[in-house]
Amino acid sequence: MIALYIALAAVILTLGALLLWAKGAQRQQAQRSAQVLEQQLALRPAVQSSVRMQPAVQDAWLSAPKGWREFMLRTGIQPSRRFYLFLLLGTLVPPAVLLALVGPVAGVAMLVATLLGAYTFLWFRSDKRHRKIVSQIPDFLDLMVRLITIGNSMGAAFLNAAENTPQPLGHVLQDANSLHRSGQDLDVALRAVSRQHGLHELFLVAAVISVAMRFGGRSDQTMERMAGFMRDRENARSELVALSAEVRLSAWILALLPILIGIYILIFNNELFLTMWNDPVGFRMLLFAAILQGVGCYWLYWMARNV
Repeated sequence: MIALYIALAAVILTLGALLLWAKGAQRQQAQRSAQVLEQQLALRPAVQSSVRMQPAVQDAWLSAPKGWREFMLRTGIQPSRRFYLFLLLGTLVPPAVLLALVGPVAGVAMLVATLLGAYTFLWFRSDKRHRKIVSQIPDFLDLMVRLITIGNSMGAAFLNAAENTPQPLGHVLQDANSLHRSGQDLDVALRAVSRQHGLHELFLVAAVISVAMRFGGRSDQTMERMAGFMRDRENARSELVALSAEVRLSAWILALLPILIGIYILIFNNELFLTMWNDPVGFRMLLFAAILQGVGCYWLYWMARNV
């Protein structure tokens, strides 16, 4: 039985290692892109000596959340005692019931299922909120362009536009406004907030504001073109998602169906699993199947994600 627990832990750690490796590769690619952007927006030596650079400006763009608090911030959920109570009850009560009624194998399988289900729910909520915010950024830019056109400064246009922007983008802009009022430059505050929420589009807006505040120029035209580009990209992406919906759904089914069937067998007929586990050939088959399932889930996940 101890060997069973060790094997399940090894499978979970392998899947986690694959996800961390993929996140690391994505982070390195984003870091290289951000470094190129920072070099293009770097100040001249004479200006650099007179302007105090904030540490947040020099940081590279990182899309992955730094921790649990930042992940919850991206989901739009305010962590409270009630939330953690429901989370613990939802993830621990079903495994405890199966542990008492069926056995330890069923309890461990249900625990893995509930943890995966909770993470999937939070991930889908974060992704939905991210898409909603990205779709609101072009309207926010258009509002800023109108305010700049009638004579407002960049800072005043941002503050007025942030107050009239609906949620959830309004909440993000209010966070940037709070940092700006605490003493940070507007572009620095936007960069910090865009990193916290994983909004690369808002990071680019901060770059435009930084150039406009330091060098001047027709920033309204730049923002107008950026808003049009974002709308065109979202329309193209929506069309691609609609055309590839069947393929992505098939990828999710192929990835999750073997896992769900395995969990079902462990819960309701764990003797079949234990028979294979105690047999040397069956043990090798189970181990090989777990490795293939992990690699296949990784490939299917990134194929569906990159669409």
